[in-house]
Amino acid sequence: MQKIVLPELADWLESAIDYYTIKDNSLKISNFLPKFDYYVGIKWKVGIIEDFPFEDIIAKAESPNDLNSNRRIWRKFSQIYEDSDSGFTEIGSKELFEKFEIPFHEYKNDHRLPWNSRAIRVLDSKILESLSSLVNHLPEVSNLYLYWEDYYRYGLEDKLFKVSTEEFLNEIRETGYDASVYLFPESKNWCLMNLEDLGFNIFAFNENINIKIESLSSIEYFNLTYESEIYRY
Repeated sequence: MQKIVLPELADWLESAIDYYTIKDNSLKISNFLPKFDYYVGIKWKVGIIEDFPFEDIIAKAESPNDLNSNRRIWRKFSQIYEDSDSGFTEIGSKELFEKFEIPFHEYKNDHRLPWNSRAIRVLDSKILESLSSLVNHLPEVSNLYLYWEDYYRYGLEDKLFKVSTEEFLNEIRETGYDASVYLFPESKNWCLMNLEDLGFNIFAFNENINIKIESLSSIEYFNLTYESEIYRY
């Protein structure tokens, strides 16, 4: 990444970021993004271990017997202990919620999934594939900027950089998809962002970039608006 000093670009985002006027503990897109014509959420791909006995896992294991019971199950699935997507089969969001009989919502009910079973995993490689596919279909990808809103959390002294698509993807992966960063071109006609603790990405764009997201088969997305509530504290 190359540090740059372009106050007008930083000001464009900083004038839109306003966490001090959050009402009723409700975080909305209007609290952290400028106005665009359209907003969509880009879902993270999720995989599960097929044939895993989810019903046998004790969700709130505290006693030694319960903990050992879970461990005996986990030891039968070596992929649980590996830091990769291998052994996890991608599953669509609606199918995943149906499997566990959880009411479907594009992003607000993810916390109800049995993540502590260790047999559900966000697929790192698939996230990068989806975001790369999106960015590569956008205009002006040869001249991109990265605004790092929470730069101080990562020991950085600067917050505006010139980057490539690959550098952006590498940074969000290295930070565990937990950094609040914005990727955008000089025209400011679109912006792809990753927000701390969000669990999906947000893509905002103006009509004149003429992209048809529905034609990108690797992307699972849902529509948002400027006033969409992202989560409630």
